[in-house]
Amino acid sequence: MKKLHYYLLVFIALMTFGCEEDKNTEIPEEELQITSFVFQNLDPVVEGVIDQENLTIDVKVPRGTDIKALEPAVTYNQDAELTPAPGYAYDFTNPLSFKLSKDDREVVYTVSVTFAKSDDNTLKGVSFPALFRDGTVTEDKIELDVPYGTDLSEVEVNFDLPAYAEVEPASGSLINLENSAEVAVTAENGDVKTYIITVNELPQDVGVRAFWIPAPWHSPFLRSYEEIQKGVDLAVELNFNTLFVGTWAQTRILYPSQTLADNSSYNTPEDGLFYDYEGGSGDPLADLVEVAHANGLKVILWYEYGFMSRTATPPTPDNDKILAVHPDWVGINSYGEPCNYNESDYYYNAYNPEVQRFMLDMMLEAVNKYDVDGIQGDDRLPAMPRNSGYDAYTVARYKEEHNGEEPPSNFNNSAWVRWRADILNDFAVQMYEEIKAVDSECIIAFSPNPYPWAFNNLMQEWPVWLDDGVIEMLSVQCYRSSVTSYEYTIDEVLSYYTTHGHGNLELLSPGLILYGSSGLSDPEVLAGQILANRERGIYGESFFYDVPLNNEKIQAVIKAFYPAPAKYPELP
Repeated sequence: MKKLHYYLLVFIALMTFGCEEDKNTEIPEEELQITSFVFQNLDPVVEGVIDQENLTIDVKVPRGTDIKALEPAVTYNQDAELTPAPGYAYDFTNPLSFKLSKDDREVVYTVSVTFAKSDDNTLKGVSFPALFRDGTVTEDKIELDVPYGTDLSEVEVNFDLPAYAEVEPASGSLINLENSAEVAVTAENGDVKTYIITVNELPQDVGVRAFWIPAPWHSPFLRSYEEIQKGVDLAVELNFNTLFVGTWAQTRILYPSQTLADNSSYNTPEDGLFYDYEGGSGDPLADLVEVAHANGLKVILWYEYGFMSRTATPPTPDNDKILAVHPDWVGINSYGEPCNYNESDYYYNAYNPEVQRFMLDMMLEAVNKYDVDGIQGDDRLPAMPRNSGYDAYTVARYKEEHNGEEPPSNFNNSAWVRWRADILNDFAVQMYEEIKAVDSECIIAFSPNPYPWAFNNLMQEWPVWLDDGVIEMLSVQCYRSSVTSYEYTIDEVLSYYTTHGHGNLELLSPGLILYGSSGLSDPEVLAGQILANRERGIYGESFFYDVPLNNEKIQAVIKAFYPAPAKYPELP
């Protein structure tokens, strides 16, 4: 029995050992795990940090990432089920639970998406608002070009920063740029990048800085000696060097003109004056020349109306002082009516030598009597509306030169246009030669509209005048309300100006408008237009007109671009 008992114990022990051995060598069931959580659609790819013990997944995405629609790529036990399902975009604004399940087992991970601190400390841009200029940012440098004479002791600077970055000095600060200045940009994560601001003062400008002074019913400038002094003081303060002085408008003139009295219903030369002038010598032009010259300003007489009679209503001997004496001087269109541009601007007949002589004699009176610096023809001198030339004199002249043929009824007939344009072109040459014969130093200037518009509408062919050498100073009226439209226009002007005549950009002073039909020009737009000139090598402007120059916002632009006087260009 004892022996049997012994064998029984041995058998039981062996059986027990065998069962334990089988249990220890059994493969355990696979654990449920998410092993990778990645946003592959982001650039760069972002991978989450998985905490298997706490079943959390933390993902830091770049600033600015749209976390409301992120599609994760998830790696997990392939035979398990993931909820929500992969392959779709989810909103991670708040922590999102991902459940991994198999059979009757499941684990739940909490995914939290947060933004990583930005390391971006690269300046996007730097502006200097009081100077109406931007700096150029390259690597660790900020370069700024400023006009000659710019005050750099206190310059406002604005920085265009990356998100969550800070800058020292702060945006909007006034800093001294007389020497280089340091700027430190700190990213959100604490990384610092240092920039050095350097200023390049440009050479002194050489150009014509002018503004137009209209007739006294539009501006007080010429109404009294006191107003002349105030106007000249403002011109000097703003560093202008030229005044385009309204001299002829609505059959009235700035100075006593015997020519006007002899060819109108005015009884005396004084009757045709613009206005009852007060103070000084009693002669507004004499006083203006004296005060302007004492302050280094040139005075160029602007014959604003040129060959135009009046606006709005047709001229007749009853409403026009000149037609009262010379009714045959009126321009006529193909309908036998007073010719006009745009049914508004009515003209005398500029094809008639008598009308041309009248205009030239008024100019020569001024050149002979006053120490003026120049004469300026406007967009109406020499000019005529396209639908003109059908008056008795011009028709007879055409027939005489064309074997008795009548002028074409189509006013756009090319040969008919050419014949009439040549008459106006000849006047420009005659004007130049006669004025220069009296005063060889008198500047001959013109302010037409852009070509070819000027030719297509008012028969002004100023590229031909350039070729003929009769334009010394040109102020094309580039009146535009945006920078883009201005750039198009000035490029068009340059395409003709640089390929005709002397092409000297120092004598091109484009016309910019300060006040138009929609009110005061936008100062930022005005600054952008001047910058467009500088980018094209143009360093002078002509502004229409003097009254808006009293506005502080307009003055701020002028002072930024004209911080010091400009050198006057030499005439060709």
